[in-house]
Amino acid sequence: METVWTGTLRKMRGEPDDPVRYFLTDGWWEKENRVPDVELNPYLGRQLEIRFTGEIHCTACGRKTKKTFGQGFCFPCSQSRAEADICIVRPELCHHGDADNPCRDEAFAQSQCFQPHYLYCSLTSGVKVGITRHHQIPTRWIDQGATAAIPLAVLPDRRAVGLVEKRLSDEGFADKTHWTRMLKGDADPQFDLQTVADQALARLAEWGIEGVLPAADRTLWTFRYPVLAYPEKVKSFNLDKDPVAGGVLQGIKGQYLIFDGGVINLRKYSGYKVEVRTD
Repeated sequence: METVWTGTLRKMRGEPDDPVRYFLTDGWWEKENRVPDVELNPYLGRQLEIRFTGEIHCTACGRKTKKTFGQGFCFPCSQSRAEADICIVRPELCHHGDADNPCRDEAFAQSQCFQPHYLYCSLTSGVKVGITRHHQIPTRWIDQGATAAIPLAVLPDRRAVGLVEKRLSDEGFADKTHWTRMLKGDADPQFDLQTVADQALARLAEWGIEGVLPAADRTLWTFRYPVLAYPEKVKSFNLDKDPVAGGVLQGIKGQYLIFDGGVINLRKYSGYKVEVRTD
């Protein structure tokens, strides 16, 4: 087989197109030493193999490690870097300004957290609510495998929008994607995105939440993914147990490659050095 790419895994880059275009991007910690991206769509219907070399490097500092945390961090970076703090996953737990538990990086907070964030509804395995920064639209929705999405409101910072998302979740609005359902095909027609969006908007009005977008700005986004066939049963490859994953590439959705023999979440293996081969 021919090697078409050698690099350190990180989440794939997805570009909105019809269908979405996906690229492998190098996660090596030194940007100047990263290898060029390679587009994956042309390999649909072909044999493709991902071979783990056995090397894992922290995507933040380059330290060699046996295990990664979060976005491919070594343990020390997972305990010290702002982008690995609990509030990245649960923004309602933001502790900025807490003297006993100060923010890990004030510059990061100002550039990433204290920026306008959007509340949205998206259709993945079902309808869910979520949040994202403006420059992550529509990347965030592509990353989660959404087939449609509607932005609902914009709030001044990550904590503020996270508190609203948590309140909606407590009211029964889903805030997570069932990845196995997402990989079996488009969401069931019983899930009506617009209906759930209207219900969420009604809650925001009841609570007096400022920042609700005018109707003209609540644009419906739709996405079609490069998938030739969805699996009937979802079986995952595990590079820690078997260094080779692959087969005939049948599709790409979210951060998953769908092969005829299983699926693999490339984002899960951020920091793993791999060789990608084809016939």
